[in-house]
Amino acid sequence: MRTLFLALLALPLIAACQPQTSISPVPAPTGALQGGAVETTEQERAGVLASIQDFMVALRMRDTTAMYQHMDSLTHITLLRPAREGGTRVVVMTGRQFVAAVTRPGEPGIDEPIRNPDVHVSGDLATVWAEYQVRRDGNVTHCGFDAFHLVRRNGRWMLLTIADTFQTTGCGPAWPR
Repeated sequence: MRTLFLALLALPLIAACQPQTSISPVPAPTGALQGGAVETTEQERAGVLASIQDFMVALRMRDTTAMYQHMDSLTHITLLRPAREGGTRVVVMTGRQFVAAVTRPGEPGIDEPIRNPDVHVSGDLATVWAEYQVRRDGNVTHCGFDAFHLVRRNGRWMLLTIADTFQTTGCGPAWPR
């Protein structure tokens, strides 16, 4: 009985060591995304970027109503910041917490233009990777990369997650609008 049990345990190991072959191998794609994911159209790209740009305008204007119009109820923001003791501190907040933080009374508005966006859309999910630069009272305070995930709900692109990197050097002068 013990020998049978050990043999049954060894069968998957023996099978895993056997060469694996495919009866009909899948041919390598010869063109852009043949038979796979659909490429992002210019119309989808424009819609995704319009939602992000409208959110950034609302952020600059400290317009909480307009910010919420571009956020999903599940929106989360992840900020990567330098830790005092070295390394990276990860700050995660809900969309509501973020809006409260960036619209505190007495604080200057945040002007955060993006440039060189790389947009990908598949169905109702979009991702955007873009450079950003933050300016407060006209002064560049930091820059980095924003990573956005958007979900299409009822035909509208809504921010689902935003994550960013952070650096205070190498940001250059304020970018032109």
